[in-house]
Amino acid sequence: MQGFSNPFAKKIRQNGIWRGQASFAGLLYDLGDYPGAIYQPQSPHRVHGEVWELKDFQKTIIALDRYEGIQVRNPEYVRQPIPVTFENGADGLCWTYLFCQSVESFIFIPHGDYRKWLSDGKQHL
Repeated sequence: MQGFSNPFAKKIRQNGIWRGQASFAGLLYDLGDYPGAIYQPQSPHRVHGEVWELKDFQKTIIALDRYEGIQVRNPEYVRQPIPVTFENGADGLCWTYLFCQSVESFIFIPHGDYRKWLSDGKQHL
């Protein structure tokens, strides 16, 4: 997301085209140092984020998959295409990294906006 300084956020900004803010039906959790989203089509909650178009999809997605650890034996995330709604009301389908572990010990973020969660000072440390 824009405004974050981790190495891969910088790489996405350099190798991607920002397409806008969007959301999807689901749940967002504070995993400690980063968020974890779960897609739930029937959920009344929304997860808010950004959509980036990768300039060199194949090269960048391989590196991003490695960064997110989706190829390890017991990954935290899976990458799936899910329907999103942009701020202007347009719908799209986007590759999204979804948390795939138990959320039992994590804090639920009811408004689904990790940036707001951090600015409110509620990050779980």
